[in-house]
Amino acid sequence: MLRFINNFRESRTRILLLVADLLVSVFGLTIAFVILFQGSIGDQTGTIFYTIIIALLVRLLVFSNSRLYSGIMKYASIDDLRTIFLTASLGTIGIMVVLFFLERWDGFPRYVLVIDWLLNIIFIGGIRFFVRMLRNYSKQQSAEAISILVVGAGDTGEMLVRELQINPRLNYTAVGFVDDDPTKFRKRIHGVPVLGVIEEMTIIISRLQVEEVFIAIPSADAEIIRSIVEHCRTAGVKFRRVPAVRELISGAVSISQLREVQLEDLLGRPPVKLDLQQIGSFLRGKTVLITGAAGSIGSELCRQIQGFEPARMVFFDHSENGLYHLMNDFKSLGKTLNLFPIVGSITDAFRVRQVFEEYHPEVVFHAAAHKHVPMMEFNRREAVFNNVLGTKTLVEYSDRYDVEKFVMISTDKAVNPTSTMGVCKRVAELYVQEFARHSQTGFITVRFGNVLGSEGSVIPLFKRQVEAGGPITITHPDIERYFMTIFEAVQLVLQAASMGAGGEIFVLEMGKPVRIMDLARNLITLSGLRPDIDVEIAITGLRPGEKLTEELWIKEEELIRTSHEKISVAKSVEQSPEVIIPKINALLGTIINGDRDEVATHLGNLVPTYDPF
Repeated sequence: MLRFINNFRESRTRILLLVADLLVSVFGLTIAFVILFQGSIGDQTGTIFYTIIIALLVRLLVFSNSRLYSGIMKYASIDDLRTIFLTASLGTIGIMVVLFFLERWDGFPRYVLVIDWLLNIIFIGGIRFFVRMLRNYSKQQSAEAISILVVGAGDTGEMLVRELQINPRLNYTAVGFVDDDPTKFRKRIHGVPVLGVIEEMTIIISRLQVEEVFIAIPSADAEIIRSIVEHCRTAGVKFRRVPAVRELISGAVSISQLREVQLEDLLGRPPVKLDLQQIGSFLRGKTVLITGAAGSIGSELCRQIQGFEPARMVFFDHSENGLYHLMNDFKSLGKTLNLFPIVGSITDAFRVRQVFEEYHPEVVFHAAAHKHVPMMEFNRREAVFNNVLGTKTLVEYSDRYDVEKFVMISTDKAVNPTSTMGVCKRVAELYVQEFARHSQTGFITVRFGNVLGSEGSVIPLFKRQVEAGGPITITHPDIERYFMTIFEAVQLVLQAASMGAGGEIFVLEMGKPVRIMDLARNLITLSGLRPDIDVEIAITGLRPGEKLTEELWIKEEELIRTSHEKISVAKSVEQSPEVIIPKINALLGTIINGDRDEVATHLGNLVPTYDPF
């Protein structure tokens, strides 16, 4: 008890609360006698005084050794009520034991203690919940508090409102919920009413003069998020959402750390399920070489592979600055052991051979490529030089130095290509498949569409255009593309790589194609602006090599499902090596002396479906 008292000297509030609990305990015991004897307690004065002394001593001992004062009153909850119930019960049992040994219950009115027990629970609990109620009420009356509407009256919405009510620094007041579950209509959660369904949001926002909308549905799909965003845009209010479930579970963020709605939310792709054991056994303890390591896909490959405990990682890229920033990222995490940044070009056979001789990689991820379609139309020979010759160089040294597995990152632009970039990637696919037929190395290809936010993609461009006040430039009103996040793409690349034996072209499930026009309008809306009013959208016309729509597999390819729901294999008709190799060599011969048209002719000989724009 002395230790308890010493601790309480540091907290006046807790001392006052202990005194208050003892006073209400005395008051409760007195009321219990009054109730039991119907107000006629004249003859019971001595018994009352005697019992109060015993009750004070027992409850002081019980209260001081309980968890009643370890909580924070503004967070009073069901757990606190459980503690109050247990503490009051122990106090009453203690009083009963003391009275039994002192008086043997001789003439003592036992039901007094039952009434006293109930009143103790009510009074002690009442103090705490009254304080919380006052806090919430004073916050709701604050003129500065921002009124919000919460979308989602489930567990996440309940936690969010509770956090807002008990944390005055957040300065928000929830005025209502909307939820599509009809059983919740006209119900209240922490005193906040469920006012209607999502479709009624615009009317509710206007009627209650809501200033912001908080989306408390972490697992909401893209369709729901798009609908909510559209209602908020129509009503002219800001909107944010509770972080994803995985972030809340991991403890990376709290329920009150709301974030802006992002384009990824509007795509709404469900989380990827991975066989982590399979990927781990594929990478753990291996020396892994990543080409194009400083790029969008390459750098994410580096980050995710590092988590599977490879023995060494070799980052190969021609960009000195890119590698510098990549290594700084790893340094900030304290993870630079056995990481080797190598500056060099995949077209430099001497440099590539040096890397293979020194590090002897067991797994190679080939993400280096020239990828910008219009740029490569004006630099056709450079596209062949990097995307074909560079791949050829890596493939040959991987075969020569007994690499266990070689994984090439390809693109949907390789399917029925109209661009130099796309047809070069298709030629690279053919060369990788050709080596897979006779090599001990498992040569595989992973093909997928666009990734959100990669360097040079439409998203960063659109953001810069919005920041500049517009216009956003789109080449065609009906142009559409497949999209996934960089994180998801790399997850599936690793899964496919761990599954492949050699010779496969894995195709990632990309969902439905997205209209670039819709993407632009959504980005403007997410920036708090109005499409066609605040920011203009200008149509500029298709660029050289650009298609309206992309495809993920060639018509002649047979698409075979794998054990993973988001990964398939495109089985193509094998071509004779006696034809492919000479044609590739002839193509590479043109990059020294041939002109643009000659290069295009040789590309067409290799890929009959190539139809230059």
